Amino acid sequence: MLRLITNNKSHAYDPLVPDAYLLRLASIGSQCGVFCSENIYSAQHDLLAAKDSLLTPALAAFILSHKLQKQLEQIIYLERELSSNELEKNLIAVMQQDDLLLALNEHQNIVDLIAPYLSSYEKFPLLRQKISVMALAMPELFVRTLYCVWFSLLIAKEMRFSELGCVEVFLAALSHDIGMLHLDIFVLEKKGNLSPEDWKHIQEHVFIGASLLRQMPEMPVAVVDAVSEHHERCDGTGYPTGAVESELSYAGKIVGLADSIIAIYHNRFKNNQRSWREVIPVIQMNAPAYFYRHDEILAIIWRRSEMPFKNVVQGDGLPEFIAGLLREREYLNAWFEVQKESLVSLGFTHGDRHLHALQNVMLHLSSSVKGSGVFDEELTSWLRLPDLKKDNDVYRKIEKAHVQQQEIVFHLQRLSRMMQLYIDSTDFKPKNIRDTLVSALEKIQALTR
Repeated sequence: MLRLITNNKSHAYDPLVPDAYLLRLASIGSQCGVFCSENIYSAQHDLLAAKDSLLTPALAAFILSHKLQKQLEQIIYLERELSSNELEKNLIAVMQQDDLLLALNEHQNIVDLIAPYLSSYEKFPLLRQKISVMALAMPELFVRTLYCVWFSLLIAKEMRFSELGCVEVFLAALSHDIGMLHLDIFVLEKKGNLSPEDWKHIQEHVFIGASLLRQMPEMPVAVVDAVSEHHERCDGTGYPTGAVESELSYAGKIVGLADSIIAIYHNRFKNNQRSWREVIPVIQMNAPAYFYRHDEILAIIWRRSEMPFKNVVQGDGLPEFIAGLLREREYLNAWFEVQKESLVSLGFTHGDRHLHALQNVMLHLSSSVKGSGVFDEELTSWLRLPDLKKDNDVYRKIEKAHVQQQEIVFHLQRLSRMMQLYIDSTDFKPKNIRDTLVSALEKIQALTR
């Protein structure tokens, strides 16, 4: 597949400049028939492709270096798009392959939940195009999007949203990641750690997605807002604007919660045979980031499934698992203390909004650490006991400690990335602030050697 690296800066998305979406269209041209609906001209009036031409990888490579007269989405068409009936079949297929959703359906027939909202998908040709391309070119993202639709609607129904509100939640969940289609293939497929610039580029999908939705006639403003907000957090630690709870819509908070649930499960739990139910303690640890009663709502939905807990830690592997857990606790505690000391030492009267955001993340993390007891000496002493009984209660307690530590890893890594982005930014910062944060990151790096 052709690779693309763009030079987009934050919020510099230009719909007339071809990007990775062109390459994704070309990659599926033979599967669904991607054709030019009219002659394609460059901004300098050069003919780049004739009407009815098949968009091949070679043609895409030629078009790629030219700015266009018209937006690409408006001058191509898919011979075969994903219809609302096919979208429903895909939603049902995801449900049938997932233990939690299947169990929920057996108890309350959640298939009927989605039927009233599928017609809204048909109203927006550009949305159909984007979802059709996602299904073929980015199938893993498409599956996660379907999960987001399921969980967002389940949460909205539990919160007794109106039918109009549920339509808006459905459309926002379905479209929340369409901006990802425009991100560099090289960055998304990159192995190993992503650079701060890579993360900045990935965050751009929020702005691109909202921009695309604004182009769709009669798309509700609430849907655009929700997509803009789905990575914001109630405590101000999200992106792109660092908005707080009072500034966020309920639809945005719902889609953001559903998206987080899916990311936690698929990125950290699924491959380790852990269950959806174990996501709840992680969400509880991050209570300030989500809207009121979020964990209670999830617990109610999960409880309806009547799915049993699954033990992962058991038998002869227990001593080795505990030993690894204790080593990790020592390392994470040292990492946490370095970050905490550096950010607190800078004080809170500097007037720098971006630095305040870093400090708010640390305060949130400190609250989570204290509330969970993850580093408490009492728990450490209990884990060191030589004669722990091998029963379900012990396994459950150890597994909970493991889940909490993995959540601490996630937040420490996130804060380190934010610190590096802040250091690398062109915003003015006093030398003492920069030196303090650079020193902290060097100490953290030394911990891993």
